[in-house]
Amino acid sequence: MPIEVEIKLKIESLSDVEFLLLEKKAHLQAIVSQRDIYFTHPERDFGRTDEALRIREEGDKCFLTYKGPKLDLQSKTRLELETIINDAATMTQILEKLGFQQLLVVQKERRIYQLERATISLDILESLGTYLEIEQVIDNEEEYETIREQLFDLLITLGLNPEENIRKSYLELLLEKQAQNEKK
Repeated sequence: MPIEVEIKLKIESLSDVEFLLLEKKAHLQAIVSQRDIYFTHPERDFGRTDEALRIREEGDKCFLTYKGPKLDLQSKTRLELETIINDAATMTQILEKLGFQQLLVVQKERRIYQLERATISLDILESLGTYLEIEQVIDNEEEYETIREQLFDLLITLGLNPEENIRKSYLELLLEKQAQNEKK
């Protein structure tokens, strides 16, 4: 099963990081807008089980994605199952008929680079700021620790600090921000 080995960092300067990526010969693959609709399970608290179910709209493409619990305490590595769907609205209705409820929508602009075997995404989220996600998808779970260390090393070569790694998803960060705003 596909395992997504992923590390996320908050970055201060998009242009500085893009300069470093280009200096290291990273190739810009695409600039896309993504709209992710996250769902809650009718019988299970995904926050407690550390799972996620989402529909992603990206241009004229749509995907249904399940993310399993994180596998370690150093990264966002987890099982990821994804399939193309034809119609986000119909898939949303199907999930709602099955008892799932929409939880939150995450909107971002993503700049996707390829460097060696890693995919590096620079994400701009209006209410959260700018982030870098570096990832590699593997089929063998036994390799993930080695790949994770290679990704940490790649961050270091880009002048970034892997110790500033954020294990929370954008969904978790937005829910935290919402909760803080409600307390005010």
